[in-house]
Amino acid sequence: MRRPRRRIFAAFVFLSAIAAAGRAQDDVTSRIAGAALTRGGASAFLETLTDTVGGRVTGSPEARAASELILAALKEAGYANAHFEEYPLEARWKRGPAGGRIVSPIERPIVVGSYGWVPGTPGEITAPLVDLGAPVSSDAMPPAERVRGVAVLVDPQKVGSDPSFVMRSRLAKALASAGAAAMLIPSDKPGRMLYTSAFGFYPKAPLPVISVAKEDALLLRRLLAKGPVKLSLDVRNTFDTGPHTERNVVVDLPGGALADEVVLLGAHFDSWDPAQGANDDGSGVAAVLEAARILKSLRVTPRRTIRFAFFSGEEEACLGSRAYVVRHEKELDRLRTVLIMDEGAQAPIGFRIQGRADLQAAVAQRLAPVAALGASSVLLEASFDEDHAPFVVVGVPAFTLWVEPGEYDSLHHTVIDTFDKIDPRMLAVDTAVMATAAWSFADAPEPVGPRLSEAAVEALMQRSGVASTHAMVYGASPR
Repeated sequence: MRRPRRRIFAAFVFLSAIAAAGRAQDDVTSRIAGAALTRGGASAFLETLTDTVGGRVTGSPEARAASELILAALKEAGYANAHFEEYPLEARWKRGPAGGRIVSPIERPIVVGSYGWVPGTPGEITAPLVDLGAPVSSDAMPPAERVRGVAVLVDPQKVGSDPSFVMRSRLAKALASAGAAAMLIPSDKPGRMLYTSAFGFYPKAPLPVISVAKEDALLLRRLLAKGPVKLSLDVRNTFDTGPHTERNVVVDLPGGALADEVVLLGAHFDSWDPAQGANDDGSGVAAVLEAARILKSLRVTPRRTIRFAFFSGEEEACLGSRAYVVRHEKELDRLRTVLIMDEGAQAPIGFRIQGRADLQAAVAQRLAPVAALGASSVLLEASFDEDHAPFVVVGVPAFTLWVEPGEYDSLHHTVIDTFDKIDPRMLAVDTAVMATAAWSFADAPEPVGPRLSEAAVEALMQRSGVASTHAMVYGASPR
């Protein structure tokens, strides 16, 4: 039986339209990647951010300067709607000098530095040293009389699914309650480098928490194996609890037919002060900013609006992204996808989808355009220490760029997280991946998947092993 010519013609037109749409999609993604790989805009911006502003502690003048630099760059790129979104800080913290030395059985200086958002010592103190090793639980504490007035050397480790920083927070509270003078943590960095972090300590840790160079911690343990050890410690940090606000920077690339729906691309601009915050997370900021500039310059209009968000306060347990979620609570049903870059400028592999097994096939489909860049893999693994976390809590599909580890763990939160460690080629590739992925998710006919209910979120966090971190960050509040 012959089909009517009208139906054949209609089918031909329909298939031609699909093919044309596919060619148009391929053309846009090729133009995005080409711009990212040839313009060098991400690397140029990162150099300005790191060399001009430097380290950017939340609440500091440097953090404010970074937000102004980002806003100015977006305005210059033609984004008239770029703006700040402010939120209150409970406290500001400033690092002071830190010194330590062994006073017995030998006299020798040791390399120490303060963790972020922890108090200093009450002047120079002298205290005996006790080594707790690597406790498997914060409940397994020695009697209070053993640690009262003592400097305690301890190795917080990952226990089960709980990251080491969860144990660190629990141990700090337990030691402070027992009256310990200070908590000393051996650095895991090479070359006598120290570690600075605050995840779990904002707005103020319960006692001085001090990083000790790995080599000096080994010396202390050798001495303790032979007899008592006494230390002198002098840490002079300050807090300001007066009224102060921090800010995020937010800008939209308006969409077309589904403009009221949003795909969010994000990174955090705060960092630590001993270095420049180049990899953590200057690289993410530079990639997201350049993605915004590229998409604007190409004059493309995806179905959905693409929102670019530059968060502050991530290092203090995602303050900026949590504030964003609160501010935009009424819009969350229309927030279709969140994509975060915060693992450094290394070769991209794909995206971590934070335990959302129900979205695995759909995400793989959306990532097809970045297959040529080696970034189309999908990993179920979940975490809770980047700016995707507050979006996971409210059920929004939120994913993080997955990259090869490289030297990231050796560099991040140290004095050598500087611009010269960034490979501009890898940063350009990451920029291409983030921009192309944003376009792909935003221009797809259907959302990648549903927003989860509160009960489904709770089950997801239990299943993916992040419930204890959520409890540490949010306390009794579910959000």
